[in-house]
Amino acid sequence: MDAEVVVYLLSQKMQNLLHDEAVAMTSKVKDQVQRTTHQLNLFRQLMKEGEKNQALAVEMNSSRWTTRLLRALYSMDDAIDTFLVRKALESQKQNGLMMMCRQPFTSLFNQVVFKKQMKTFISKTADFLKDKQHLDIQDVADSNIPGPSQYQRWGRISGFCFGDESHVVGFEEQVKNLVALVLQGAEQGNQPVVVSMVGEGGSGKTAIARIVYNRPDIKRHFSSCAWVHVTNDFKVRDVLVDIISQIDEKIAKEPLLADEVKWRLPKLLGQGRYLIVVDDVANPEFWEAIKEIFPPSSHGGVVIATTRKAVVAVPAVSTLQVRPLNDEESWALFLKKLEITEDRLRNSQLIKFKEQILKLCGGLPLAIVLMGGLLSAKELTDSEWSRVIENVNAIEDILALSYHELPSYLKPCFLYMGLFPKAVEIPIRRLIHLWVAEGFVTSLPDGDMVEEDLAEMYFEELVCRKIIEVVRWRLDGSPKTCRLPSIVHDVFSSKARDIGFFQIHSKSFSAKKSHLPVRRLATYSNIPCSKLHVNHLRSYVSFNTLKGGIPAGNSSMFLDKIMNKRNLGVFRVLDLESVYKPQLPKAVAALLNLRYLGLRSTAINSLPVSIGVLQCLETLDVKHTNITTLPDSFWKLRNLRHLYLNGICLNSLETASLLESLNKLQSLCGLSIGSACASLVAETFSAFTCLRKLQLTFYIRRIEIDWTSQLNKLHSLTIKSVRESGENAIIKFRSFKEQHNLVNLYLFGVLARLDFKILPPNLKSLTLSKTRLEKNPMPVLGKLPHLNILRLLSFSYTGEEMKCVSGAFPQLHVLKLWQLVHFSNWVVNEGASTSLRELEIRDCRNLKRLDAFYQLTNLRELILTNMPPDVADHVKGINNTGRDVFIKEYHWDPSPPMS
Repeated sequence: MDAEVVVYLLSQKMQNLLHDEAVAMTSKVKDQVQRTTHQLNLFRQLMKEGEKNQALAVEMNSSRWTTRLLRALYSMDDAIDTFLVRKALESQKQNGLMMMCRQPFTSLFNQVVFKKQMKTFISKTADFLKDKQHLDIQDVADSNIPGPSQYQRWGRISGFCFGDESHVVGFEEQVKNLVALVLQGAEQGNQPVVVSMVGEGGSGKTAIARIVYNRPDIKRHFSSCAWVHVTNDFKVRDVLVDIISQIDEKIAKEPLLADEVKWRLPKLLGQGRYLIVVDDVANPEFWEAIKEIFPPSSHGGVVIATTRKAVVAVPAVSTLQVRPLNDEESWALFLKKLEITEDRLRNSQLIKFKEQILKLCGGLPLAIVLMGGLLSAKELTDSEWSRVIENVNAIEDILALSYHELPSYLKPCFLYMGLFPKAVEIPIRRLIHLWVAEGFVTSLPDGDMVEEDLAEMYFEELVCRKIIEVVRWRLDGSPKTCRLPSIVHDVFSSKARDIGFFQIHSKSFSAKKSHLPVRRLATYSNIPCSKLHVNHLRSYVSFNTLKGGIPAGNSSMFLDKIMNKRNLGVFRVLDLESVYKPQLPKAVAALLNLRYLGLRSTAINSLPVSIGVLQCLETLDVKHTNITTLPDSFWKLRNLRHLYLNGICLNSLETASLLESLNKLQSLCGLSIGSACASLVAETFSAFTCLRKLQLTFYIRRIEIDWTSQLNKLHSLTIKSVRESGENAIIKFRSFKEQHNLVNLYLFGVLARLDFKILPPNLKSLTLSKTRLEKNPMPVLGKLPHLNILRLLSFSYTGEEMKCVSGAFPQLHVLKLWQLVHFSNWVVNEGASTSLRELEIRDCRNLKRLDAFYQLTNLRELILTNMPPDVADHVKGINNTGRDVFIKEYHWDPSPPMS
């Protein structure tokens, strides 16, 4: 890896300067910007030439060459940001807003300085290009950037969601062996059974363990399950709190000291049989530190530990040596990841590469998957496949080539994922917003797509190339969380740090020894940060969550250090998601270029009163905090695109009228509207044509939803209507028929009618609660051709019988029926709900039998909560006749609230 990704980002920044009409520049400055852009394009072409010229490649890959170039590039990057910040300060001064500037300057002075800095950059980097004037920069282009006509949200990968997780090609035998060991251990009782899985990086240990962990026929043997990943510098307390949080969230939210955790967890585990997976154990001291947590118990339990090295394997009752795949297994896995049949491969004459591919991958699943991803992006031609295969000798080559073959616009997005801790599940929502805030995504000048649309397409492309993996899916087929495979993280997180793309603060990192400025910084633990970290800092992301309700003191101290740095205006990202009660400095208003402020799940109580000065802010996330009011200055944030609130209520006409200033919003969640301003708010939202996701609660007797027809981009809508007394309120809507992008709809409130003709045609997920429908809704809802998820919650239907006719619900995968108090008979005709996999019935106490179970032949999981015993006995009797449905019973007292 070299400086290519930094060159690309800087060239994009320069081009944006030229095309941004809001940035006024003299003709001489513009000419200099063009010359600098030309110089950067020369470097891009030089790097392409290095792929064909070995001597040139050796020169460019030398540490000295790369470091010198990176310093010049980062210096130029600083100059651009400083120039733009000074322009913004000048604009704010003219508009009368607060200005935080350490020295006076004029617009002309700013341009003169910037011009001089560009000349210096060209001068400093000229010697890199000596004797290379023959380069043709016309070929420098980023082909295949997706265009508007190709865009269908998550269309390329949504089908992956419904793959059979219990069956992964190539692992059948090893999964069978692990299942046998786990079931044997489950029946043993008393002492916990430890199963150690040993295999090299990329051998599939985690995949095999995950398959077994998620299997319904395994889960039925355990009352509690947890999965934890262990880092090299693990903290016992954090690992144990992680296990507790997966077993009992309520306890995990309490302030838990290390000694307390060590007695609370064994007590929890002793209440039933448990299954714990401890993934990627690399430190020999780990098992000694936690073995007392798994005490003898009458219920017993199973612990699965995965590790790359036999020398650090935990003392185990059984050891499973994860073997390489044989040729047959390897080829089956390769074809699956290539997404092609063997017949088609034969027809294209590419079957001749089979033996070479099998030999190169050596039975290593990660190598096979990456090779499949690599070749899936190539044309089915002899020359294309030969070019890839000739450059590969080992897994390291496949990893390097997988990165090298990425288009330039994907590389910064991919590298950025190495900023997150290894094996951590990254929320897609968070990742997409961060990519945009960091400036990695630039929208196309023509067309209707915004940066977020492109970012989602970039993500899809990375998934299709098999270089990242989706961990959790939403039931509508959209990805929820993702991560880098462990060995991919090991390689590319290290490489990204080498080029100064980001740094991860740890005991081993020293800002003094670093040859490059720290521009993006992540902290994983409560280690004090040096002031040297902040001089060139652009982004700060903290994963110092200190689980168990202990405030993150050092994160707050580091924030104070950031506020004391000279050039605050270049700061773009401040992400403290899940950091417990950080102290947000009042001087945060000095971060004039801040694009992303992530405070989700921090339990903080208020926002700085001066937050309105942050005119560049695009994402503000205060969901799951204690913030109940917004500062008056908040309404000046006219560039906000994503706003996540925590039920903050607008009660006055004066405040509601300010809402119209936020008309660039794409996401608005967690806002409540009082009765005094409901009508005004409705009028305001009709002009919010950028909205894609909207979640509102109206405290009013009756709300009429007739203002969504203009919101053509809306894909998710939640409307709750509640009287201020807490009683049910009425929702009336005209039609969603023309809203083809609306795939997720949640309605809470009394509905007068439910008509197929007025429902969105492409709906994938529908939730109804308190709708009090009197007529059987299934004939109407069963006609929705794309519906994947249907939730009929508390008092959504007040009738006694529901009937699903043949052909109804062709794509329904999940059905939840909660608290339908009169519901007593459910008829499912043959040929209805043929895709249903998961069924949950809760508090439908008049339902005594479940004859519909006979027709639900593809059902995998049935959850019964607070249901009469007869229902469970009935379905268990049917299940024992050859069905293999995971049936889980829960009894809660009192019943949890329905919503």
